[in-house]
Amino acid sequence: MRRRILLAALAAPRVVRAQAAPIRVLGTGAVAASAQDLAAGFTSRTGRAVTIETANAGVTARRLREGAAADLVLNSESQVERLAAEGLLDGATRRELGRMLIGAAVRRGAPKPDISSEAALRAAILAAPVIAHSDPATGATAGTHAARLIERLGIAEEMRARTLVFPGGGAAVQAVAEGRAALALSQVSEILAVPGAELVGPLPDSAQLVTAYLGAVASRAADREGALALLDHLTGPEGRARFRAAGFVTR
Repeated sequence: MRRRILLAALAAPRVVRAQAAPIRVLGTGAVAASAQDLAAGFTSRTGRAVTIETANAGVTARRLREGAAADLVLNSESQVERLAAEGLLDGATRRELGRMLIGAAVRRGAPKPDISSEAALRAAILAAPVIAHSDPATGATAGTHAARLIERLGIAEEMRARTLVFPGGGAAVQAVAEGRAALALSQVSEILAVPGAELVGPLPDSAQLVTAYLGAVASRAADREGALALLDHLTGPEGRARFRAAGFVTR
């Protein structure tokens, strides 16, 4: 009898529970560190895995346009508005993660230059043997602003051969941490995320760019409900606290 039961059990079809696919996120470097930390907490609480691909704002938008698979997109307000207008994001799901300033970074332990005014910032940039920022040609938010600022300060020619550009702000700040550049201009959150770099401070008001970062569900999302749940987590109390710790101003 026992043998017949065992044989019947072996012959019965096996039921395999399919594991839900990860929630796919496309995000920018400015939100990367906070989003990764919060996604880990979300996974721990819900059991839902999250994959996050990051690049600068322009590249992230281009990837979505080129058909990259995504459930949730985290990008600058201007990019999110364009993508929503193009029908690639569901505009009704837009939520603000926080607002970010651009700052200057030096290698940890290095003297911090005065950047309290435009004149002081101009002098600090000119005094640096090499500076670094993200690549404006790819649509990087901080890099585009840095290049325009240097042009407006009238020092573009002097700095042309002394400027390193990188795909993202984090890599530019890493160049400072490694001693390959003396000064980096990047989003404050990207500076705080690099252990070997130190924030000098935000740029002065007259040279500043305030960027709002938003999350929105992709129109082609394979897991809309998962994306909305993750967005709730990113913009909830825990999310706001983590983004504030990264230098964001949150509501």
